[in-house]
Amino acid sequence: MLRSSIPAALVLCLTTCVAPASAAEKCPITDEATAKAGGLANAVTAAVKAEFSCEGAFRILDLCQLGSTADNALSEIVLTKCEPRFLPKALPATKAAYEKARAKCSKIAAKDGTMYQGQAAVCLARTARDFARKYGTKS
Repeated sequence: MLRSSIPAALVLCLTTCVAPASAAEKCPITDEATAKAGGLANAVTAAVKAEFSCEGAFRILDLCQLGSTADNALSEIVLTKCEPRFLPKALPATKAAYEKARAKCSKIAAKDGTMYQGQAAVCLARTARDFARKYGTKS
């Protein structure tokens, strides 16, 4: 009885564990947009700048991150869209929590390698997006 349930459990796991991975979102920047912009970094930058919302700008950064210090500039664009949604009216405790979360991201940047700089930049943008979601205004 136990032997026959193992293959069934394996099939169940494979169908539930593998299926969501194939549905992952991909970077929406097309080859045409990349060529028109003169490279992927330029195309991603243009797309992040063109997004009106904090959520939209972060989504493009998250899906299209470059994995290097080039993500720093993208993160800065996201911050300019997200921070105004919550920071001007934030209570002192919220501002302190935001700075504490940013400090955790900065620890990533202390490691050697440009990949860590990119990870820290995306972390900073994600933190701003999360605080804008929780404490900010809509849009």
